[in-house]
Amino acid sequence: MFRSFATLSIALVLALGTGGCVVDPSELGDSSIPAGESYQNGSTRYALLPAGRWWDCFDDAGLRRLIEKLDKDNPSLAAALARYDRTRTELGLAKADQLPTIYGDTSVTNKRDSASGVFVPPDLTYNEFRSALNLEYEIDLWGRVRRTVEASIAETEAAEADWAAAKLSLRSELARTYFNLRFIDSEIAVLKQSVELRRENWRLIDARVRGGETTDLDLARAETELETTRAQLLGLQRTRATYFNALAFLCGEVPGSFELPSGGIQSPPQIPSGLPSELLSRRPDIAAADSRMRAAAARIGAVRASYLPSINLVGVGGLSSLELADFFDPTSFFGSIGPQIRVPIYNAGRSAWEENRAFADSDEAVAIYRETVLGAFRDVEDALSGIRFLDREIAAHLQASSSADRAARLSQKRYDGGLVSYLEVVDAERTALTEKRSLVQARSARLLATVQLIEALGGGWEIPIPDSER
Repeated sequence: MFRSFATLSIALVLALGTGGCVVDPSELGDSSIPAGESYQNGSTRYALLPAGRWWDCFDDAGLRRLIEKLDKDNPSLAAALARYDRTRTELGLAKADQLPTIYGDTSVTNKRDSASGVFVPPDLTYNEFRSALNLEYEIDLWGRVRRTVEASIAETEAAEADWAAAKLSLRSELARTYFNLRFIDSEIAVLKQSVELRRENWRLIDARVRGGETTDLDLARAETELETTRAQLLGLQRTRATYFNALAFLCGEVPGSFELPSGGIQSPPQIPSGLPSELLSRRPDIAAADSRMRAAAARIGAVRASYLPSINLVGVGGLSSLELADFFDPTSFFGSIGPQIRVPIYNAGRSAWEENRAFADSDEAVAIYRETVLGAFRDVEDALSGIRFLDREIAAHLQASSSADRAARLSQKRYDGGLVSYLEVVDAERTALTEKRSLVQARSARLLATVQLIEALGGGWEIPIPDSER
């Protein structure tokens, strides 16, 4: 009898365990966005930047060493990895619900029964020795457990993409900070050269004032320009210290022990933009938003399954006796197995509210996905337009800087010849310095726009989840 009933219960599991609550896609929000055939400011003549070590395209050994240190010691990246590991453990817990739970219990109990009961034992007080194995298994008739596992898989994939997005964001931030510092060094070099030039001018004019060739007004103007340039130099050195501290923070070190690798400024590489449709498969933030949409849809199915009766296969088997000497006797064996059905009847509308919440979560996930995709296209267009206009701006600054240097030399000659006042020299030299700094800043912005484009295109972030974890 017991064996026949067990066989019947297992057959019930196999027969009914293939159903499930599936969400109709028409019930979910529309997440589609027309990608277009090309970017407004880009070119599609080349393939996309290969996934992987995108920073190698800058050919900067110092940048490579810093990124290696960031990958190893950055606390934000370590936190993102920990969140990813947490979702993997939650996935393991969800998968465990698909399998039976078996646990054992052993007890020695001293009992006293009522003398007024239906069955009155010979002795009202006695000992009971019991040891058993217990089986519990939810027959996933409506797919609640499967939908929960699907949601956990999608959340794990989202956490994986979040980790990749954190890596891409931090590496890009480090590259921008590093290049900013290098261009600050270039600007500092320009100002140091200008300080020396203005110091020499001040000495020459001081000598001319003592010789009666000019007035104290020219000397005051020369001193003003010298000190103004010194102040600008000090301001840049302060800014450089801020970038240095930021690099130390990103690399997980305190500034006092941080060492900055030597390096120069490279010409920005040409980064092709590829097709807009390819962007959706490269950006880790888009992958994360897509996974969370799928997780939200799976949770709707799990909530709907909770409306329906749940069936659990419950079994127990073991040994029980009143005397320890009889404990291992075959007659002490007991057991039972069978389905346990739980039917929801009334829960004050909780099921409907839970479904509404699940649909609200799904609508939010769809909206976030659309926002992420639109933001990705905007990021790429911003970077591409920045590169296009900055190339022209650099060319204009090159010409302007050359002309300003020539004007400064001519003004100095005219002043030496007594044709103009020193005010013209001051104005010409100030313009020349401004154009030199503007040229450095435009080149810096051009290189930073390249980093922005790489980040906007998704960089390289392929980090597959091991099959054993899926």
